[in-house]
Amino acid sequence: MLLFAPGAAANEFSSTNPPVVIYQNAERVRAECLDERRMICGKILRVLPDGLVVESGYTDLLRPPLTDSWFVPGTTSATRTPNLVESREPGAPCVGTIFLTDLPRARPRSKKPKQYDYIILLAYPAGEYTYTSVGTVQKTVRHFTGLLSEAVKHRIAERKWTSVQLNLPPDTNGVMPKLLSQTGAFSDTTNLVPENYLLPYDLNVPFWSDGAEKTRWACVPPGETIHFSPTNEWRFPLGTVFVKNFEIATDETHPETKRRLETRLIVCDDSGGAYGLTYKWRADNSDADLLETNLSEEISIKTATGVRKQNWYYPSRADCLTCHTANAGLVLGVKTRQLNRNFNYPDGRTENELVAWKNLGLFDTDFPDSAVNNFPALAHTDDLSRSLEDRVRSYLDANCAQCHRPNGTVANFDARYDTPLAEQGIVSGHVLIDQRIDGARVVAPNDLWRSILLMRMDTVEGYLMPPLARNTVDERAVKMLREWIASLPGPRVLSPPEILPPGGNFTSPVEVSLKTEPAAKIFYTLDGTVPTTNDLPYQKPFTVSDPTIVRAKAFEDGCTKSITAKEFFLFNR
Repeated sequence: MLLFAPGAAANEFSSTNPPVVIYQNAERVRAECLDERRMICGKILRVLPDGLVVESGYTDLLRPPLTDSWFVPGTTSATRTPNLVESREPGAPCVGTIFLTDLPRARPRSKKPKQYDYIILLAYPAGEYTYTSVGTVQKTVRHFTGLLSEAVKHRIAERKWTSVQLNLPPDTNGVMPKLLSQTGAFSDTTNLVPENYLLPYDLNVPFWSDGAEKTRWACVPPGETIHFSPTNEWRFPLGTVFVKNFEIATDETHPETKRRLETRLIVCDDSGGAYGLTYKWRADNSDADLLETNLSEEISIKTATGVRKQNWYYPSRADCLTCHTANAGLVLGVKTRQLNRNFNYPDGRTENELVAWKNLGLFDTDFPDSAVNNFPALAHTDDLSRSLEDRVRSYLDANCAQCHRPNGTVANFDARYDTPLAEQGIVSGHVLIDQRIDGARVVAPNDLWRSILLMRMDTVEGYLMPPLARNTVDERAVKMLREWIASLPGPRVLSPPEILPPGGNFTSPVEVSLKTEPAAKIFYTLDGTVPTTNDLPYQKPFTVSDPTIVRAKAFEDGCTKSITAKEFFLFNR
């Protein structure tokens, strides 16, 4: 396999002395290397300012002087004429370019790769290509102490090339498998037994999905590594696939009784983006069918007193990209603060997930196992060993930060956990949509009524957040958020007056009464304006007989006035 780069390679091998590939062993190479996308390992012979000279893993197939392969950083941009960079003979190995984007960080013990380190490269099928450097494409320099054959064995022993084993196209223009069983994710689809190249994982704080239980797996292409960061989003190599299965308890008295709903896949495509797929399970769990669009379904859930109905939303391919944005790193949840936890494997082993992934060679950097003690870790809602503030901020990071971050959705606050609370714009932060509440804030200290964050989490109306695929309220999270808001320092806040009876349609005049806290005074209006202390003081019930908007507000010295309560009274005569 010969790989050469622009610059030095072009000078050494000019158009008058083009690259030559020996063809007599092409079929063997093709069978062993190309069809299986087998990883090849080469030894670094020279480290140059503009790249590396690497001894090919298949030097016996090359004629002198083409015994070396050239590699350059991804910052180089060049286009090569196909007849200068590859063979057009059918079945011949392709001669192409592999780019490195971050050589210093690829080898953690040194600022630069060193001579005789080994580097992983990939064989490409023959064809006509125009090679252009892409800065987001990353190959990784690795250090191996064994022989070449051992280095190759080390990288491909347990995992296989994703695009072959998972039958998924490189982008959304390809043909998508119609059935989950056709994706290659599971060796036994009915029983949800994953293939051995799927790595199970879990999160400290899962995204709220209407109470569903989720099982997760990841598949990173062999020889590729994840760009690791202790705080920010990780960057995943092209071809990485994430698989997530959803089940929901259908009997509250027997929570072990579950219904399998869907399995979603997120694929890091070959353009540096991502696409998602949703497979809806059949009633008999024999397989799951690919959905071409979104779908809502009403699910019956048995309770202690009867049956309740719950809507479930199956997202479309476009829906996936609503949250899985480039600004959020495309992949959500899989990051240091979520995987810094102990994972219980099916065989009974327990291991910190970050340590496990690092020991599998999945990261482009190394760190001592003990370093995880200093890495951030999100706090689960029920983890009372962590502070209330920490648990709230962890929940917001998992459920809101994909959109609420710099350059994200149209909003003023940053929900990311690694942004200090004082800089997040959450406490006393201004809102763009105030729901017509005076003094509204993202979170108003000690004020449940002016905290828009709480209002939008504690509803399933049209202004709910998150706005997509949520049909129920996460009651535990709302309770936690209420407790945190009430714990923030601030004056006592009056609750809004109660207007009785509630508004509606009436056929005759209605006597209206207003109630509030004992020491507070109520002022009200009947003309639709917001009450002040200059408006009508409430002293006794009053009668309305025409269409009227009753608005009322409570006031007390030393307290924060209430928000405005309102009711609409209509009359059908």
